[in-house]
Amino acid sequence: MIEKIYQYIKENNMLNDCRHIIVGLSGGADSVCLLVLLHNIIVQYQMNINIIAVHVNHEIRGDEALRDQCFAQKLSNDLGIVCYVLNKDVKAIAKMRGISLETAGRQVRYECFAQIKKELGFSDKTTKIAVAHHIDDLVETSLMHLIRGSGIQGFSGLLPINGDIIRPLLCVSKKDIIEFLKRRGIGYVVDSTNLQSDYQRNQLRNQLIPMIEKKYNPEFSKAVYHMATDLSEINDYIDGQVVKFEQICVRYDSTNQEPLAYLLLDEFQKVDRALQTYLLRAVLKKVAQTPVDIYRKHIELLKQLCQKQVSKKINLSNGIIAIRGYDNIILQKVVGQDIHLDKQEVWNPLSIDLSSMKIGEEQCVQLGINVCDINGIWHKAEKICLQLVDKKEIKNIYSNNVYTKFFDCDKISRKIDIRFKEQGDFIRIHANGSKKKLKKEWIDLKVPANVRNHILLLACENEILWAVGVRRCQTALIDENTKNVLKICVVIGD
Repeated sequence: MIEKIYQYIKENNMLNDCRHIIVGLSGGADSVCLLVLLHNIIVQYQMNINIIAVHVNHEIRGDEALRDQCFAQKLSNDLGIVCYVLNKDVKAIAKMRGISLETAGRQVRYECFAQIKKELGFSDKTTKIAVAHHIDDLVETSLMHLIRGSGIQGFSGLLPINGDIIRPLLCVSKKDIIEFLKRRGIGYVVDSTNLQSDYQRNQLRNQLIPMIEKKYNPEFSKAVYHMATDLSEINDYIDGQVVKFEQICVRYDSTNQEPLAYLLLDEFQKVDRALQTYLLRAVLKKVAQTPVDIYRKHIELLKQLCQKQVSKKINLSNGIIAIRGYDNIILQKVVGQDIHLDKQEVWNPLSIDLSSMKIGEEQCVQLGINVCDINGIWHKAEKICLQLVDKKEIKNIYSNNVYTKFFDCDKISRKIDIRFKEQGDFIRIHANGSKKKLKKEWIDLKVPANVRNHILLLACENEILWAVGVRRCQTALIDENTKNVLKICVVIGD
C-alpha cells in the first residue's frame, strides 16, 4: 500500500517542490490512513517535508464530535505531528449562506486549511493540502454531479491535483483503506451520520450504488472510475485550450474590492461552443474564489445573457452576479450582503378580498416592482390580475404557464396577501397536505440565497399559495369536484 501510494504521488508530481503538507484529519478511516501513509512515506523515503494536521470540529454531533477531536489530537501526537483544531458552527454558517449542511461543511473545511496555511506563513508554491478522497468518493461525486445535471467536467469527478489540493488516495478503494488499517492495528472513529441516508451522498453510498452492483453490474464502481479517469484526461487537454482563450476573452480587475471579471463578447462569440462552456466555468470559479457547484443551468443562463439587452442582470450561485454591458458581461461576487441589482423602492404588502367577487369578475392590482424568478433573473412585475371563473368555461384549465396559475377557489381563504417572504412561511408540497418550511424548499430547489427576498409571494397568512417564478403549492388543485376556479396572472413587463 505504501509503495502504491508513493508511486501514485510520483506519477502525478504531487509533491514536487513541496515543503509543507496540511492534512485534513477528521479521525475517520480515510483521513487516518492518509496521515499515516504520508508520515510513513516521508520517513521511509527521507523526504524533507513537514506535515501539519488540521481537524475541524463542525459542532454538530455534540459528544461524538468531541470524541473525534480528541482522537485526532492523540493520533497526531503519537506520530509526532502538530495538530491544529478549529471549531466552526457549521449549522449557523449553512443558515447564513443559505446552503446545505454538507456544502457548508465542505466549504468550511477548505477555508480552515487556507486559514492555517496563512497563519503559519506557508508559501503557496511550497505547500500542499492533502485530503483523503478515494476511488469510492470519486464514483459518488461523479454520480452526484451527473444527477444534478453537470457536464463532462462534473462527471470526471475528483482530480489527483486541483491547485494546491492533492488526493494521494485516489488510486485505492475504501476496502483497501480498511484492510490497511486492520493489518496495521490502527484505530479510527466512525461518524454515525455516514451510516444514515439523510444526505444525497449517503443515499448513493448506502442504497443506489449497492443496488446497481447487485442487480446490474458488480463492476459498476470500477466502470464509473475508469470513465471518470478517461474524461479527466480529456479535460486536462481542454483546460489547456481554455487558458489560451481566457487570455483573449477575459479581463480580470484586481483593483476592485470584490472579485470582478469582464467577458469580452466579440471575442467570446468567436470561441467554439464546446469551449465556451469550459471557459465560463473557469471564469465563474475564479470569481467565486471558493469551491463552488456550477451546473448546466448556470452556464445556459450566462449564454442567454449574452443575447439580452444592456443592463439585464442575473444571480448565479455563491453570490455571483452577472450584468450585461454594452460589449461585455460583468461577473462579480458580492460578499456578506444581499445583492440589490435594482434599487427596490419601499413597497408595502397588499391584500385582496375575494369574498365579494362574482363569477366572471376580475380584480387587477398595479405593482410596478422588480422581482426575481428561480434562476435569479430579474423581471418587472407590472400588475397582478385575479379572476373568478366557472370551471366549465375554461377549456385549457391545466395549461398553466410560469406566470399564470389556477386554483380551486373554494379550497383557499378568501383573503390573499401579495408580499415578499416573512418569518414562518411554509408551503404544502403534496396534495395530501404535507407541508415544508419555505426556506427549506428554496434550499432544495437551489434558489440563490441572495434573491429569496425578491421573490413575489401570494399567501394566505403564512401559507404560500404561489412563489411566483418558482413554484405553486400542491393544495387547492383543480379536480372533478371543483366548481369555482381562481385564475391568477402576474403581468411581466420588459
